[in-house]
This record gives sequence, C-alpha cells and structure tokens, in this order.
Amino acid sequence: MNRSTLKQALENADLTTYEADAYLTLVDYGRLPAVDVAKKSDVPTTQVYDTLRSLESKGFVDTIDRDRLHAEPSDPVDILAHLRKRGELFTDAAEELEDRWEQPELKDHRVGVVKHADTVLEHVRNQIRETDVAVEVALTADQFESLRTELYSAVDRGVIVHVAIYYESGLTERSESWDLSRTNLEVRLVNIPGPFISVLDRSRTYFAPNSRAAENYGILINDNILSFINHWYYQTCLWYPWESLASRQELPKPYISLKEFIRDISSLHHSGGNVAVTISGIDVAADEFRTVTGTVTEIYYPDVINDDSPSLEQLSTYAVVTLDTGGAELTVGGWGAVFEDIEAQKIILEAISFDDVVQS
Repeated sequence: MNRSTLKQALENADLTTYEADAYLTLVDYGRLPAVDVAKKSDVPTTQVYDTLRSLESKGFVDTIDRDRLHAEPSDPVDILAHLRKRGELFTDAAEELEDRWEQPELKDHRVGVVKHADTVLEHVRNQIRETDVAVEVALTADQFESLRTELYSAVDRGVIVHVAIYYESGLTERSESWDLSRTNLEVRLVNIPGPFISVLDRSRTYFAPNSRAAENYGILINDNILSFINHWYYQTCLWYPWESLASRQELPKPYISLKEFIRDISSLHHSGGNVAVTISGIDVAADEFRTVTGTVTEIYYPDVINDDSPSLEQLSTYAVVTLDTGGAELTVGGWGAVFEDIEAQKIILEAISFDDVVQS
C-alpha cells in the first residue's frame, strides 16, 4: 500500500488530513522536533503544534517538551486495534447496506425473502410498535427478551399479545424475572422446538427458522390470506395444545380467536351460563371497525354439541356466535367472516353468571 492510500485509510479512521500526514511522517522518521514535522510533511508550521497535541490526545503520538516540542509515534498496539475495529465496522456496514438494498419493500410486494433472521426480528420490532389489535408470536427466550419492551408497550396500548416460548433448560427460573401478569398478555410454553413466527394485526407475518435449517434466511409476508394460514398453524400447533407459563384465572379474559373463545365457553353456555362479552371487529356491511357488548345467546358450528367443548376439527370450517346487545341480536364470525354481522378481531370475556352468581 503506498503512502497516499495509507494516509487515506487513516483519514477514514477519524484522523484529519494534517493528523494523518504528521503521524505518517513520525512513523517514517521517528522522533522529530515539531518544526521538522512541518518541514517533512504538508502540515503548515502554524498548525503543526495543534496537530501533534490532537494526535497525542487520540493516543497516536507522545510529545516531549524540551527547549522545543518534540514528538514520536506511540506504541502501535492500541492504534492497530482501533484500525482493525474500524475495519470491522466498515465491513459490517457494507453487509448491512447490502441487506437493506436487497431487502424487499413490502408495500410493493406481498412476500419477500431476506438473508438474515436478525432482519426479520428488526422488522417485527418496528411493526409491533404499529399494531392496533393483536400480536401472535412464537420464539425462543432470547428472542422474547429482545422484543419484550415492544411487546409490553403493545399490551399497555390494549393490544392482545399471545407469546409461545420454546422450552429450554432453566426457562422456568429465567421467566421469574418477566412480568407476565398483564391483562392482555398470555405466555404459553411449547415443549418442542420450532421456528420464529409472528402474525401481526391479521395482515403481516414474519418467519425465520430457529433450528434445522440448511441456511440462515427470513420471510416477510404482507398478505391477509397467507397470514390467516400462518395464524391457523400458530393456533393449532403452537397455542391450543400447550399450557400457560403463568396461568391467569380471573376475568376479564382476552381472546384473539373466536374459535378459542367458543372452545372455552361452549360447555358453560350450554349448561345455562350467561356469558357476557365485548367484541371488537369489522362491521361486515359497513366495512368499519366497531365494538359491541352483549350476552351470548347461541353458538353454532358443524355437528354442534351441547355438553362439551368442540374439537378443533369441528371448528376448522366455520363457527358463529349470536350476541344479544340489548337492542338487537348480532351474529359474530371469525377471521374472514362474510355472512355474519361482525368479523371478530378482539374478544373480551367479561363475566359468567349462573343463577345470579357472577364470576368476574
């Protein structure tokens, strides 16, 4: 590498043009009086003293005050470490710029693929801040802790957050430091390994393999239909079969899925229970978001049974709840409702009463 290229590299490592020139002069000649540094370089005599003092403050040179100021290059151990660190920074920056350049813009594409799983987590972090209704996410404990601030902020905004965490040794003890008592937050423990997956507000899905993948990659999806497919996978494989890490029995209880709500309250309703609920979702006819409160008067799904909770198979096609709001009866369907009055997105089980005895 010639001197001019080396000088440019030092400038890229936070030295000024004068500092880089003076430092290379001292490396070439060893200890010199300040006036000789100016003579053997392009540093003006009026600038050389300030330049050498600045280099000393950065650890590049040592100065000696005699009858006149002398300077010599410092031991290069720290300087070499600084240069190598800067080189790593530039390399990382280049890779990040490459990823961002190649990263798809999801406003224009429904599905995009990225090279690194960390890119997926960063997308999720940003999008959680914009969620209004619901977050479903399956992830490792490390990933949960990385996203915990954003997830808790979403809960505090009234977003329902469901978290499925993959089991690992020591997880129970580790979770004791997590605040899992928030009303809109539920965390379940999944005893098999699986991928990172998140479905946000029924419209965006993010996927990255956590294990058993031949390469590191991530998938970004901005599509309602594909998000519904991933939601159903999440519900059936990563949510329904598993127990809560921190069980909450008191009401009100929030739900993302109408079908999960039906599974929980069906036997109570058919036993004569009065189920009070608040449902937020899309008014199908008006295509507007609305919230209604009432009592469940009927539950319908294929092969309806009246004395037990329905199976996932029975609920896999369609399910409808009829709600008495006091002034009218409204039918409520799940994700993708077409014929019902309301497409439920957020369900809050408010209270259950039997013969004037209320559970709340």
